Amino acid sequence: MNKVKLLGAITLVLMIFSSVHAQKKDYLSNFPKGKTPEEIGIRITENLLSRPYRLTKFLKNRGEGSIHYAEIVTAYGAIKYADLINDRKLLLRLEKRYRPIVDEKDSDLIPQGFHGDFTVFALVPFELYRLRGDKRFYNLGMKMIKEQWEHTNPEDGLTWQARWWIDDAYMVAAVDALATRITGDQTWVNNSALLLEAYCRVLQADNGLLPHSDNTPYYWGRGVGWVAAGLTEALTTMKTDHPMYDDIMMYYKKLMKGLLPLQAKSGLWHQLLDYPESYEETSCTGMFTYAYIVGIKKGWLDEKTYAPAARKGWLALTEKINDKGEISDVCVGTNEMHGADAYLQRPRRTGDFHGQAPVLWCANALMQ
Repeated sequence: MNKVKLLGAITLVLMIFSSVHAQKKDYLSNFPKGKTPEEIGIRITENLLSRPYRLTKFLKNRGEGSIHYAEIVTAYGAIKYADLINDRKLLLRLEKRYRPIVDEKDSDLIPQGFHGDFTVFALVPFELYRLRGDKRFYNLGMKMIKEQWEHTNPEDGLTWQARWWIDDAYMVAAVDALATRITGDQTWVNNSALLLEAYCRVLQADNGLLPHSDNTPYYWGRGVGWVAAGLTEALTTMKTDHPMYDDIMMYYKKLMKGLLPLQAKSGLWHQLLDYPESYEETSCTGMFTYAYIVGIKKGWLDEKTYAPAARKGWLALTEKINDKGEISDVCVGTNEMHGADAYLQRPRRTGDFHGQAPVLWCANALMQ
């Protein structure tokens, strides 16, 4: 073979390799204009900053008037987003919004945690401490998670805040995992793994899904989404030689596999996951998409199998965002319900923070 032919053959091989490599990467990058994580992230973050606090309006004397957890998990994503794009002005605006939580005159904004929906509040002070270094934020976060594990159930060792609602898989496990990332103390991620292992061992079905609670046999989309996100946060933090790592990874992969055939052609998942007649819902879609993106990037999931679903999920979510940065078709907050009709009849809203939050998590995961 002469030099010209050899050079041509090498060029062809390089072109094929480059094409395959680019195609492989394109699942989680190369999004159309207006649908990139950077563009979507700023729209959702600016929407958060334009709104008054969302306050809890129930449970009198036990959290009423405090910042609602749905805003907190959105703010957690927004603060991380500002850091990822290295926008110091945006980060300062977010800090200004939540600085009153460590000022004594506005301490009523802090919920008195008697279950995980309130203690998840610690995500924001921990993340602000990580980026801004104000020890008051650190002290608030530590106070809340220490109270969370101050008392445990003698039968299973779980926190007194555990309700056996699968929402706890994020409300408890995610904040404990973050506490370990902040402090380096493995105690907290150990607690995270303890709760996740117990919930998944008891509740996870053969199809990989989990019912909303131990009393309710329905696969509520956002509830399962909380599990997907909670497992993802814990696995991101756990060391691979952790005694529960393999079990938590098994539960995660089982859930990811179970969700795959339930994704609608649109890229969204349903309000009740195995009820195709239920509406396509965005908060659970955001949570599942987030879990897929992280799993693919971390090498936990096979890219060829799962990346197309992650891309479809992200693009479907971007289609649901209006000019105000509000995402539509978000199921309202839902307690343990009895009967499928009770879930099927839950109304949907536009701009509910339950839906805003996971879009930011997805944007962050795509940029990382």
